Amino acid sequence: HLQPARSSHALHRTPRTMALSKLTLAPARALMRQAARGMARKPIVGGNWKCNPATASSLDELVSNFDGCAQYLDKCDVYVCPSNLHVALVKDSFKPGIKVAPQNCNFTGCGAYTGEMSVDQIKDMGMSTVLIGHSERRGEFGLPTPKESNELMATKLQYILDQGLSCVFCIGEPLPIREKGVDAVLAECANQLEDIVPILKSLEDKSRVVIAYEPVW
Repeated sequence: HLQPARSSHALHRTPRTMALSKLTLAPARALMRQAARGMARKPIVGGNWKCNPATASSLDELVSNFDGCAQYLDKCDVYVCPSNLHVALVKDSFKPGIKVAPQNCNFTGCGAYTGEMSVDQIKDMGMSTVLIGHSERRGEFGLPTPKESNELMATKLQYILDQGLSCVFCIGEPLPIREKGVDAVLAECANQLEDIVPILKSLEDKSRVVIAYEPVW
């Protein structure tokens, strides 16, 4: 989802990635220039339900909100990220062509990993995309929970791609960095991208990774 800027340092966002032209990270700049030379890609409209709704009885109404998107699928891709408890209940309820993506996964597959979801399970359920790296996973819960590091995000991304899935990879800055201005924002986003630059450069089909700009403000 896109939100209005709350300061004079408004960022211009493109459908697939934020504007990174001022990055000081040279590899990221080169990667963006390479992407710009490629074919234009369809824009994306996505909805992340986070840890909502509270009741399963609300799911039908939420799903129906996306019905009107079906007529625009030739012009844009539509993603929905239901909560982990609800994804199996709704994955087949959307209009054909609307993509359902779980909000997280592990990087080791099935096994004794309590509370995790594996790519194997996601693939078996007929889904081809997974979201990772959301700000709330990166430490914005407001609680003393372990943060998911940039290194971990890179490990997850490589695992997802190796298993044949696509990935929505979230980046974004918290409000204190936002208030420092555009340069600080770009530096933070560049830092979150640094560990995945080699992965993206070696990826033949770069459309398999969507960079989603999700600021925390």
